[in-house]
Amino acid sequence: MEMRIEHAGGAVATTCREKKRKKLSHRLAKPAEAALYALLITGVLLFEPFGLSWRVVRWALVIHVAAAVLFVPPLLIPFWATHRGLVRTTSKAFHRWSGRALEIMLALILLTGAYLLFIGWNETTTGGVAHWTHLLLSLPLILLVAAHAWRYSLFKFLLLGSVIAAVLSATISPAIDAPLPHAVESRSLLLEAGGKTLLAANFDGGSVSRIDRATGKRLAETVLGGDIQSVTVDPDDSLVAATDYVGNKVSFLASDTLALKKQIAIQGRPAGIVYDHRNRLFWVAATEGNRLYGIAPDGTVKVDMEVAESPRGLALMPDGRLLVSHAFIGAVSIYDTTHLPLKRTKFIKLASSQNPVQTVSQGLPRVLDRIAVSPDGKQAWLPHELWNFDHPFQFQSTVFPAISVLSLKPGDEHEAVSRRKELFKQINIIEDGNRTRIVSNPADVAFSDDGSKAYVTMAGSEDLVVFDLSRALPIDSTSRKAATTDGAKAVEIFRHLPGENPRGIIVSGKDIYVQNAMGLDLSKLSTGGDSAFARVSVVKAHFAKLVAKDPLPPAMRRGERLFDLGNTSIFPKAPMTGDNWMSCSSCHVDGFNFSNRALFRDTPVNEFHTAFTGHGSLEHLVAGDFIGDYIRMVRNTQGGMGFDTRFPTPQTDPDHPSPEVRKMMEDLHAYVTSPGNLPLLATWLRGKDAGASVDPKAWTSSAVCASCHSDIFKQWSNSMHHFMGQSDPYYVVLEDLAAKTEGEPFRAWCMGCHAPQALLSGKTKTDQPSQMLDKNGTALVADLRNYVSTVDEGTGCLFCHTVTKIEDSGGTSAGNASINVSPGERPLYPGETSDVAALRSFAARLIRSHPDEHATSLMHHIKDNPKLCAGCHEEFAPGPGAYISDTYKEWADSSFNAPGDPAKNRTCADCHMHARVSEIGKPVPGRSTDGGPLEPNVVTHQFVGAQYHLVGLRDPAARAETIALLKTSAKLSIRADGEDKVTVRVRNTGAGHRLPTGASDFRQLWLDVTVTDAAGKTVLSSGKLDAAGHLDPHARIFRKVLGDKDAHAVGLEFWRFGKMLEDTRIPADGYRDETYNLPPDTVYPVKVEAKLLFRTFPQWITDLVQKRYPELTSPKPVEMTALTQALPAPTEAK
Repeated sequence: MEMRIEHAGGAVATTCREKKRKKLSHRLAKPAEAALYALLITGVLLFEPFGLSWRVVRWALVIHVAAAVLFVPPLLIPFWATHRGLVRTTSKAFHRWSGRALEIMLALILLTGAYLLFIGWNETTTGGVAHWTHLLLSLPLILLVAAHAWRYSLFKFLLLGSVIAAVLSATISPAIDAPLPHAVESRSLLLEAGGKTLLAANFDGGSVSRIDRATGKRLAETVLGGDIQSVTVDPDDSLVAATDYVGNKVSFLASDTLALKKQIAIQGRPAGIVYDHRNRLFWVAATEGNRLYGIAPDGTVKVDMEVAESPRGLALMPDGRLLVSHAFIGAVSIYDTTHLPLKRTKFIKLASSQNPVQTVSQGLPRVLDRIAVSPDGKQAWLPHELWNFDHPFQFQSTVFPAISVLSLKPGDEHEAVSRRKELFKQINIIEDGNRTRIVSNPADVAFSDDGSKAYVTMAGSEDLVVFDLSRALPIDSTSRKAATTDGAKAVEIFRHLPGENPRGIIVSGKDIYVQNAMGLDLSKLSTGGDSAFARVSVVKAHFAKLVAKDPLPPAMRRGERLFDLGNTSIFPKAPMTGDNWMSCSSCHVDGFNFSNRALFRDTPVNEFHTAFTGHGSLEHLVAGDFIGDYIRMVRNTQGGMGFDTRFPTPQTDPDHPSPEVRKMMEDLHAYVTSPGNLPLLATWLRGKDAGASVDPKAWTSSAVCASCHSDIFKQWSNSMHHFMGQSDPYYVVLEDLAAKTEGEPFRAWCMGCHAPQALLSGKTKTDQPSQMLDKNGTALVADLRNYVSTVDEGTGCLFCHTVTKIEDSGGTSAGNASINVSPGERPLYPGETSDVAALRSFAARLIRSHPDEHATSLMHHIKDNPKLCAGCHEEFAPGPGAYISDTYKEWADSSFNAPGDPAKNRTCADCHMHARVSEIGKPVPGRSTDGGPLEPNVVTHQFVGAQYHLVGLRDPAARAETIALLKTSAKLSIRADGEDKVTVRVRNTGAGHRLPTGASDFRQLWLDVTVTDAAGKTVLSSGKLDAAGHLDPHARIFRKVLGDKDAHAVGLEFWRFGKMLEDTRIPADGYRDETYNLPPDTVYPVKVEAKLLFRTFPQWITDLVQKRYPELTSPKPVEMTALTQALPAPTEAK
């Protein structure tokens, strides 16, 4: 009995415990299920294919981790502990096996989640298995949970709600109307269907406006920001689309209200845009990116294709031909849009011309943009300029206006060369003094309704030119004269239009509407009728105000107006040009940007005659005295400020300008240094929003990176990319000299590459304490104990790894630090930049658990991209444009630049960041991340190059690698060369650039040659150093010697380079022979000992630097290669 009672008591106790577990299980069921859904949702948000913004992902990651920590131990584990007993005892087979499966899946998910949190993915195999197991089990787990507990599940209610929402959100696609019967052109001003309203893309007014044609009232305006270049209409979807040239986006607006509906990021400066009804696509030309995009009305990019350089203007013909103008190569492409993918059917290169008389209209067709198609569709007019840069700048012979004409006969499209409209030919209106009326900067063309006249806006001289087509042979004429006819001629030049910088134009009936880009308004004019003798007249000078508020500060707006101004009458006492010829923007199109590359490329240079490609008359390279040098440019290049002596204009003295002129130049300066131009003036470096600065707190110390990349940090910390500012004594001395000779602001040119983080953080001078002997980043690590933000010397991790853009400012690629960097805009993990070490440690855990965003965001523009190196290893004098260093071009022109042949291709990183110099060309496995995967080829950050001396003071291993690289560069050979002559050949066998390169006016590379005769007597000795370290003045040196414009050696002032005096460098794949004369009594055979020696700086420069830095040791020469060879007597040799 006692046993039965005891047994019953135990059973009762067991039953009570089971009831409590069951009750707790039911109580925790829904919260546990909700917790699983929360974990699933936040986990799915981290899944990269969804492409969610980092603002969403970063907090989803934090919430996911926090939810796992908060919900799993106190909720999910207790729930399962109480519930698994019910699973084992249930009579339902499905619940039994699904419960066991859930138990296994939960265990795996918990274990892999803990691994990712505490160890990290790190892109290892184990981490990858953990990541994908954690991810791929999540969705089936949720579905199995829902099925397992369907009776009580929250999932069925969520599913029902989703179905209802999907039904309610369904829409019906709009009907497609018939194709439009006329060409659709990319324009900044267009007349909307119905003819009652005008749409305007307001350039850097940053908005799109709708104007009542009859009254000039602004009916709507949507502010988008940026530079709105073109606008088009999609009647199928009731959309207006506009391109933002500087903001790199396309905006879709509701056609009725102009309300913003969507913005699509389009890289590469989108300019022209047209709507294609047949394909239901917007075609967009990205000028800098060399791409053509097709964007669907829902914002999806359906077509993304590379096209010929600098596509800008577009015109879509009714038959599906898409015309694309190419701004800086003077060409037009034609694509067939009737079938996708697009096929280019024609490439028309516009004719170039040259004439020995420089003042005759001639040159390269450049600055193409708008394409105007005649109403009958038979011809297209393209306004542009002719660049004639094959001689020193002279305002009457450098830039000419032109309008090229294309015949659009299907299948036989071509340029009608003789019909091109040029000064002194088809544009030859004679004014008082028997002079041709000069016009400049043609911008846009509009035809009259019947096509009998064409009206062209001249944005520089601010005129309107009228051409009469009714008197010309038709474009499709078969007459024998058709091939040589001049075509339509100018019958009127309306001088001057009432607006500022007239560009866009619409002609409808007798009405002419001209869009003034700087005035941000419309002018209304009258054609004067249809007769051949009709004359244009102004109806209302300021017919419509396009914007409610100009977004630019007044000084910047006035400055941009001056930059674009070729109208001599505006400032009669100090005009910006002579006789309306040109403006700054005639060459510097849209300011200072990638178009600079075209200026270099189209200016032929013989450096031994002159190295200048730009302004050669500057006194202080602009930065030192921008007012005086701006005036010199205006006078000597553009003929302004009294330089054109044919007119009674007062002379402006650059050194003593009037207060009015000084104010003009200050306004011009406000525009030149505006964001997106040259905000730091002397350098092309740009920071946040393409401006002059970066928040100093955005520079996370590179020592933070050491927590995961310790080897790379150590390599970088001892390298010249780190210590090339205040810790490079040679640099500091030269920067101070530059400031002394050119003015303090000129330091920015130097600091743009040597101290970019300091410059962008507000420093104007490199005067911080030197850390020349600091090893392994000790000082940075010490600073990290107090501050996470540090303005690293030189280029820290975040400088290169947060580059947002590399601009082609130079002749081949980037140059003068033409890099945009914005460390503050990178995606941050919560706590990553905290001064509190514990929060940084938490952030490190987040990064390791989900590293994709971190890794991807820090590799933009950097991986396998030698253009980043070009940013600072291409260097030209600001203003004159003389190329001082062109290492990137030397490589680009060499056999090492062979992207199509991996066996031969060697980029900058392949040699200068290779893990082992002795194995260049072979992959070297290694780990870039501590605990990370073994990568097949890891790059180092020692940046080995020529500077073995300063690097060696901190890192003997880096010195050894640098010397090893130098030793791979060249080989010697020796031969007898006639009687009593010895020739040593130095062949460049390993460098993908000249030997030496870079600062090759300072580097010393020379031959040390000793010849002894049969008796052991030294008969020749060349290239020796004296006791003080100075080189034999007669040594055979491989170098360049820079002179100024008057051929005087510039010495240390290399920025004054104007003419090459000597260049004995050895090109990549090339060689140089040096021949030595032996005494006539030489006794043969002779022994020739030749050494190729290198030193980073000559002793005279080191002596100068040591006066300021006495602790600096002198660099010892490095023997790059050597050869000893016996030569028999010349007769024996024969």
